Amino acid sequence: MTTVLDTRTGLWSELTRLVGSVRDHVDRHPTLWIGSVDVFATEVGAGRAEVYVSGQRARACARLLEWRDSLKRASLCLEVEDNPMQPRALVFGQLHDSTTAMVAAPLAEEDVRGVSRDRTGEWVLHWLRMQAVS
Repeated sequence: MTTVLDTRTGLWSELTRLVGSVRDHVDRHPTLWIGSVDVFATEVGAGRAEVYVSGQRARACARLLEWRDSLKRASLCLEVEDNPMQPRALVFGQLHDSTTAMVAAPLAEEDVRGVSRDRTGEWVLHWLRMQAVS
């Protein structure tokens, strides 16, 4: 029988593992930039890490592309519909140890002017590359 203490100990262990996983990943890829990190753990399954990058549009997009290149099984999304006042570009993937990760670059409303709906995949990759050189 699992006790409350066992569950809490497991959660704290998972949070510690997640922080270590992000740290190890950045140590392996020293050019990656981090604005902030959130880690999430539950009683069920492995946790996940969320990394936030920031900067003006070109810099934020370039930072997100660097993260994309460092992750396994990476996929991209540009969110403009959920909260049009705070669009963001996202990359989902796995850190070097297969920890699930999401990296987000908050964008300004004017950064996505002309983008009428959420986008995924190659379209986002092309868009990020174009923004990173602006």
